[in-house]
Amino acid sequence: MSKFITAKVVNESLRLALRERDATRAIELFLEHMGERSHSERIYIFEGKQGCSVNNTFEWCAQGVSPQKDNLQGVPFEAVKWWYHAFEESRSILIYNLEDIKESEPLTYEYLQPQNVHSLIASPLELEGEIIGFYGVDNPPPEAMEDATYFAEMVGHFIVSLLEKQRMIQQMEKLSYEDSLSGVQNRHALNDYIDYHKNLRSVGILYCDVLGLKKVNDTQGHQAGDDLIIRASESLKKNFRKKDIYRVGGDEFLVICKDISEQIFEAKVEQLRNDMVDYRAMMSLGAVWRETVTDVDAAIAQADGLMYEEKRAYYASVK
Repeated sequence: MSKFITAKVVNESLRLALRERDATRAIELFLEHMGERSHSERIYIFEGKQGCSVNNTFEWCAQGVSPQKDNLQGVPFEAVKWWYHAFEESRSILIYNLEDIKESEPLTYEYLQPQNVHSLIASPLELEGEIIGFYGVDNPPPEAMEDATYFAEMVGHFIVSLLEKQRMIQQMEKLSYEDSLSGVQNRHALNDYIDYHKNLRSVGILYCDVLGLKKVNDTQGHQAGDDLIIRASESLKKNFRKKDIYRVGGDEFLVICKDISEQIFEAKVEQLRNDMVDYRAMMSLGAVWRETVTDVDAAIAQADGLMYEEKRAYYASVK
């Protein structure tokens, strides 16, 4: 590929990628620049370790070329098994004419032929000695096949570096927005949600307080208390989407469901009341549904007040 992919092109692609703060967009820019400079029809990244199904996670397509990414999720390993064997021997895959593998590799042919692939180059992505996927070029110019592997290792190294950067940033974002014990979102995520959503329609807000957490911690230990929080969060996740649930205190959860009818919201709350018994995690609840909300904090405060009244009545009844 030396006439089309040179060290200068690779460096330019990397420079563009590293200037982009968004890690996902950086990978997209890298592929876009490489694709345009190589005069290929499609450049893509598949992620998946040996023996596992592989997924097309990134792709760039030339103008007029149909995207295939959505059709290439969960591709069985058997379709690319022979590729990985070649990768282990530090060899790239070169298919000069797809018809050449129709008989020898029918499963691979079955995946590539509907995509209008006539020729391709595929090279491994390796991290710490393990193949974690591959990148490929569909229908490169015929001349490009001559020196196809010349820059393969360099390009693969840069792609892996960009993927690792994306993974690390996503992990950091997850840690900053997710409660480590319950797995739901945390107060930081809630604050961002409130800052971003100034107006909501058809919204249900549920404030929850896990009953008896202090007593469990004092009498059975903090591990038992953590188990109680986890069971409470599981009962919530059974009835509401995980992304709508926030742990806002040691024993408090908040659920914000937008674009939900009052009837469905009330049914979910009622089902939660039934499930709490099965999960052995009783909570006092304060539920509010509104057609429109212009002050999210005020609506949360109203739900909190209703929850407190139910909590007060509960403790009064067990004295």
